[in-house]
Amino acid sequence: MNKVLAVDMGATSIRGILGFIENGELKMQEVMRLSHDIVEDNGRQRWQWDKLINAIVETIDKYSDEIVSVGIDTWGVDFGLLDKEGNLLETPIAYRDPKHQDGYNTALEKLNKLQIFANTGTQIMTINTLFQVLAFKEFHKDNFQKADKMLMLPDLIQYMLTGEMVGEETIWSTSQIMNLKDRSISNTIIDAFDINKDIFPTIVKAGHLTGNTKNAKIEKLRKTNIDVVSVCGHDTASAVLMTKANSDKDYMFLSCGTWSLIGAKVDEADLSEKAYEEDMTNELGYDSSTLLFKNITGLYLLEKYKKQLEVKLSRTIEFDEITEYVLNSYKEKPETDSILDVADARFGADDINAKEAITSYLTENGLSVPENDMDYFRVIYESLVQKYYDTKQSLEKITGKTYKKLHMIGGGAKSSLLCELISKKLGVELIAGPFEASALGNILIQLKAQGEIEDMQSGISLALKSQKTKLYQSN
Repeated sequence: MNKVLAVDMGATSIRGILGFIENGELKMQEVMRLSHDIVEDNGRQRWQWDKLINAIVETIDKYSDEIVSVGIDTWGVDFGLLDKEGNLLETPIAYRDPKHQDGYNTALEKLNKLQIFANTGTQIMTINTLFQVLAFKEFHKDNFQKADKMLMLPDLIQYMLTGEMVGEETIWSTSQIMNLKDRSISNTIIDAFDINKDIFPTIVKAGHLTGNTKNAKIEKLRKTNIDVVSVCGHDTASAVLMTKANSDKDYMFLSCGTWSLIGAKVDEADLSEKAYEEDMTNELGYDSSTLLFKNITGLYLLEKYKKQLEVKLSRTIEFDEITEYVLNSYKEKPETDSILDVADARFGADDINAKEAITSYLTENGLSVPENDMDYFRVIYESLVQKYYDTKQSLEKITGKTYKKLHMIGGGAKSSLLCELISKKLGVELIAGPFEASALGNILIQLKAQGEIEDMQSGISLALKSQKTKLYQSN
């Protein structure tokens, strides 16, 4: 039996999961889990890069006799720069670094937001790779001049594992440097901001065999003989592969984790002024498909507030306790006006004081401030659901379709409270699960590359048979 290793990297934790087919079932075995943080380093907010790489290397080494391939998926937009010798010039900077605002401001001096969107199709957000690159040019001039190649994070890790430099299309589609209409680097963008086209790698599709660990840049891995497959480098694209929305365009998808990404699979990228005004984004999915959706702060605010309250109370707060409290609050107070715009920049700050941010927003907007600490959880849940509702309205306005079905994946799909609120507010039939969708998509792409499954649809059917899902009705 051929086993593959999916390295599924989220913005707060990474996991290593073995995937294999046994007795007609797709099996998954978690073999590594690691929490990580953004840290202050040399005036910038950076990822704990050495910690992450060491965990990946140790896992590959430990299971090298069992696995035939490895695939990497990560969050979007972040990158690393390499010099002519292939050395990493600086520890990768995290998307939450406040200096990216300077790159955003620089960009708008040359092109307005609509022009940038019309040439890329990417939702305008200060975290985007384009603005990060412009900030890097401003604050790290010497190293930018030394840069010979730019790799997005999953591609950068692949390079360290194989010595090969490629750019997988789904992760590059998050960059705001690629034109999503023609699926190539936008000459308009790189010319406007004087970025050398030679810095970009060859773009490949998911399923591409990038190389082998026997040629790794990391000496410890050179004794191994493991294929490295370019999976959908963006975890969202990998996850959407596991939803009904991938094969049925009557479905919307909602990937709910630290970020929430809600939208649908469409025939082609929409770079129109209407899509721009609705603050939508286009990205690539598996097999060069097009996903139209909106990026929204997801469970990040909930996680930050929960952690803050746990410190105050000196105890752990279980989600069952939160669910029970919120449900009981509806009996006492069915309606509330305490709704946040979770897209407000304050709710995505790395150093957020969650309670203070929520209170200040409500006060500034003349809305009711919760009377006790636990009431803040209801505010967060209802605000997320309202944003999902608004996004559904935007998507329907752009596509001309009415969506009655939604497939929800990611950690948020484990919350029956959140699923019920979404189903009722959006008026949709909601399928929740699988919860490990990104890792599953990663595994299936590797298994197909290894010839373990004939085609992707049969692989998806096999995977979903072994995963738990739950159906929620809107009435």
